[in-house]
Amino acid sequence: MKAVILAGGKGSRLRPLTCNKPKPMVPLLGQPCMGYAIDLLRSAGVEEIAVTLQYLPDVIRDYFGDGAEHGVSMCYYEESTPLGTAGSVKHAQEFLDETFLVMSGDALTDFDLLQALQDHKEKGAAATILLTRVDSPLEFGVVITETDGRIVRFLEKPSWGEVFSDMVNTGIYILERDVLELIPAGREFDFSKDLFPILMQRGYHLNGYVAAGYWSDIGNLAQYRQTQFDMLDGKANCQIRGFRISPQVWLSPDVQIAEGVQLEGPCYIGRESVIEAGAQIGPYSVIGECNVIKAGASIRRSVLWNRNYLGAGVELRGASLCSHVSLESHSSCFEGAVIGDRCSLGAKAVVKQQVKLWPGKRVQEGTTVHTSLVWGEKLERTLFGLSGVQGIGNVEITPDFAGRLAAAYGATLPFGAKIALASDSDPFAALIKSALATGLRAAGVHTVDCQLATTPMMRYAVRAARADGGIYVRRKGASAEGRILIQFVDQSGINIDKGWERKIESAYWQEDFRRANLTQIGTGNRFSQLQAAYVADMIREVDPEQIKRGQFHLALQYRPDLYGSFVLDLLERLGCAVSVIDSREAAQGELQHLVFTGAFDLGVCLDDDGEGIVLVSDRSEVIEKDRLLTLQTLIYLVAGGERVAVPVTAPSIIETMAAKFGAVTVRTKANPRALMEAQQDVPFSLMFDALYTLLKLIDTLASGRKKLSELVESIPNYFLLRRDVPCPREEKGRVMRRLLEESKGDSLEMVDGIKVFQADGWALILPDSEEPLFQVFAQGVTERRAEEMADRYVEKILSYQNESIRGRDRAALTGDR
Repeated sequence: MKAVILAGGKGSRLRPLTCNKPKPMVPLLGQPCMGYAIDLLRSAGVEEIAVTLQYLPDVIRDYFGDGAEHGVSMCYYEESTPLGTAGSVKHAQEFLDETFLVMSGDALTDFDLLQALQDHKEKGAAATILLTRVDSPLEFGVVITETDGRIVRFLEKPSWGEVFSDMVNTGIYILERDVLELIPAGREFDFSKDLFPILMQRGYHLNGYVAAGYWSDIGNLAQYRQTQFDMLDGKANCQIRGFRISPQVWLSPDVQIAEGVQLEGPCYIGRESVIEAGAQIGPYSVIGECNVIKAGASIRRSVLWNRNYLGAGVELRGASLCSHVSLESHSSCFEGAVIGDRCSLGAKAVVKQQVKLWPGKRVQEGTTVHTSLVWGEKLERTLFGLSGVQGIGNVEITPDFAGRLAAAYGATLPFGAKIALASDSDPFAALIKSALATGLRAAGVHTVDCQLATTPMMRYAVRAARADGGIYVRRKGASAEGRILIQFVDQSGINIDKGWERKIESAYWQEDFRRANLTQIGTGNRFSQLQAAYVADMIREVDPEQIKRGQFHLALQYRPDLYGSFVLDLLERLGCAVSVIDSREAAQGELQHLVFTGAFDLGVCLDDDGEGIVLVSDRSEVIEKDRLLTLQTLIYLVAGGERVAVPVTAPSIIETMAAKFGAVTVRTKANPRALMEAQQDVPFSLMFDALYTLLKLIDTLASGRKKLSELVESIPNYFLLRRDVPCPREEKGRVMRRLLEESKGDSLEMVDGIKVFQADGWALILPDSEEPLFQVFAQGVTERRAEEMADRYVEKILSYQNESIRGRDRAALTGDR
């Protein structure tokens, strides 16, 4: 059998390790990662290997040559433009004449490839994907199979709501040569995004083989270090170059270790390295070739490549050093720090946690480095959460961070693009907005300052100004928390999609910041009449004279400093008498108590972001969350709406209401972008614009000459509840897989999470996208039935977690991997 190794990756998330070498060439215990892939193939009887190249191809070609030194025959296929995973194999088609194997050169595994090949042949599959189980499936392709191994669903880099299993695609494939005919030549084409869906659609047997053993995708800097620690612990069955002087201490030839060196395993020391007396080599130290480590130096949980110099008293804790790095006496590098090729640190210099130095940097004597070419203070692997980028003001979200973020965003936009920016009234939010504008203009992007606005106003401004996107900055949560949220929207005013978020993150972590020349610097303008335009267009959606005849008396709770005077001006223009409660000063329940006096038709509380609203009826009933959604749906239907878009978490009564009005219902994922996408045909969104909801509500009440309580009573009763179940992030995929396995034969919907239908209701199990928990929604014909269904799935989630804990305990006792 022949094999193809995919070795064209840049390894962007591994920079600065990969600034001067491709990802397959990063060393693991002294040997390039790709070398272990060759060893595994050779052990499976593969003697002929084709290697696909793109990024720094000569580094790979020069090291491995024709493969003779590694016991195989190797040839190379270089891409002038990216062809994708499947396209690169197509490029090597002339090499392939039978069943063949494809694997990545930048992952470490000890899978039994011969067993996988046997399974492939026994199943008569056109393609077999080797699968494994992982704790966090978000960065991989999640795969769902039938009991016989046939793949029935494949999701590439899913959101948590799409994580239906902890079973993922390892990027190792066994393929029949015929499938190459389905891959177009000369253009970008991927296995997971393109080829495998085609195979499934056309009825080919796409097989999933669950492989036993170790697998690690070297996807980020933390995983790069952890993989080597796993090798030292014996978790991966692979050949380590060198010899053991104790059960967990590995040395290569010609190592010089003076007497008095404290050597504590597990550790690895490469050939010709010199370690002087008094040095301390602690657990999980990985030291490459020709390093010099002076007396008093101390190393723990750190990785050194080749030809580095560590002066007397140097301290390394959880750091990674590339090659030709010089650390002068008593300098230090701490957890997560990465030092690129040919960097030098002066005496007593300190590189703090998570800081990264790109190649060739010099840190002067006594300097403490808190930041790096790639911003390193945030410990999360991603910048974006469910709503955008957020953090503590002037700690995590700083003006210089905002400038870098804007520069990364600008790198994803064409020169001359136009971006609208707005903020709430918080002074620091306005400062961050200014920093974002500066970063964008420096990247050759024009900006439109919408000044003080709410989130819905900013979305409107993007469309009105015909901008290519927008950014909104506001204070989030209680003032004492000091958190700042930065939201990005596209040209339709909708939250940008995950793909765009990843592009911004990639540019940010790579420091791929575009700097325009002086003739291309972006300009800055103002949208000075935003409030007037926003109000004018919104009034066109209602009947002003009809509202005036209603003579509504409203109790309005909101923050005047955030909204300004335009809300009151608008309501007074519509003939409403308004009594204002300042949200900053209001006591809990004050709005409800005020309406209870009988002097008002309804009470209204506008959220600080301008999107959320809480209503209090003339009978002092609080209307929010699910009840509010059904009311908004009714308002939309009464106004002639024909297509209702609601999240999977919404009650089923929505379908009943829509059918009564001859409208159709569309269920979406439970995230803002999915809902907004489904509502693009409306100028304003009831679900995401509190002021618009208020105007449409009083317009509806005036039209039908009804009170709010009467409108609410016209909505049929239903029983829907939500429970939150704590669950560690690393257990979420495993829990979802177990739920799916136990639900086979049930009526399921998997738009977002797993929704299980019963004759008298349904339950939805939805992994929270940010917190370590599950959300369990249940609807029943009675409240008790809803509680029973919710309790059932809460118990299942907890029991699956307990199963996993017991399994790990057994493995620890028996020594199983």
